Amino acid sequence: MGFRSLGIVPRSLTCCFCMAVMLAGCDGSHDETVGGLQVPIPGGMTKSEEKGVELSIPGFGGAQASYRGKLEPNQVVDFYKKEMPARGWKPSIGVLSQGGMLTYAKEGKSLIVMVGKSNGDTNMTITVGAAKQ
Repeated sequence: MGFRSLGIVPRSLTCCFCMAVMLAGCDGSHDETVGGLQVPIPGGMTKSEEKGVELSIPGFGGAQASYRGKLEPNQVVDFYKKEMPARGWKPSIGVLSQGGMLTYAKEGKSLIVMVGKSNGDTNMTITVGAAKQ
């Protein structure tokens, strides 16, 4: 029982199909924990060297983390406009102009995404907060 080689066209189609399967849904995004919440981070954005901030004020708890990358600010905004509602977050206030600020709320928690461009990089700050009982 010998191995029979496929022709060039079937091999090419098989290769294209395998690549499409591997890349489907692979935008490089990942989740990170900010202030106890799982937050989606777009592919191409990495955590800044700066240390995050954890807030603990009576009646309020929250955290902040900063990211930077080579994506355009509008790509980051588009990512969150699609991703957050799909995860059950309700859009609240949004101010957009070459980046901007998006806010979301879910189950007594709030999340603010601020995006801007500086020195050729896109900077993003995620701030989360939750009312404490």
